[in-house]
Amino acid sequence: MAVAWLLTVLAWAGIAAGIYLSEPRRLSSHLAAAGGGLLFGISLFWIVPEMSGMSGMGAAVALVIAACGGLALLDRFLVHTGHSPRHGVVAPLFLATAIHSFLDGWSVRALSTHPLANVAVPVGLALHKVPEGLALGWVTRRSVSRTFQAAVACALIEMLTVIGAAVQPGANETGSAAFGTWWTVAVLAVIAGSFLFLGLHAVLPHWKKGGVVTAFLGTLLLVGIAGALK
Repeated sequence: MAVAWLLTVLAWAGIAAGIYLSEPRRLSSHLAAAGGGLLFGISLFWIVPEMSGMSGMGAAVALVIAACGGLALLDRFLVHTGHSPRHGVVAPLFLATAIHSFLDGWSVRALSTHPLANVAVPVGLALHKVPEGLALGWVTRRSVSRTFQAAVACALIEMLTVIGAAVQPGANETGSAAFGTWWTVAVLAVIAGSFLFLGLHAVLPHWKKGGVVTAFLGTLLLVGIAGALK
């Protein structure tokens, strides 16, 4: 739970900066890319192989791609609607961020027993949380008339990180009792798919910016090396 709280506080810091800055700064793209490469590598080199031991490689890959595709569609239809901040984009943005935040908290709790992932996942999510909060605060402040209301709304959305971490143990126990190994496979697929999505989402919109692709590939390579050595 301590890690979930830390991630939430980092997101709050990003929100505060996003609300008061005139525009998101370039550094946020590089932080997001580094975190994205880390999460992408964790999914590709650690979680998928673990899933394949329980379900077979074909099923593992298919489930992860399906989860990633589902999140991509969610992001596409909820957030990237082509509307300005004052024309209906805030509510969908809140919903998408709420889902991502809940999955962040669930992920850190679910993977806390993995020695390498226990360290790498919080780092990757932390690098993702600051730019996420920055963007969320910046957009919300331009859609909500009062600064205090914008800050409170964003802070409550990011609290779902803590809620996700809190409900994970009980939900996992119930799900495992009902569905056995396939519950674990499904949960890991959602986590891996969300990490793939976050990785791609962090780098693709900004790949033309100098250093973004390098930050992504650098952390991805480090995770791949760690995965090969574990």
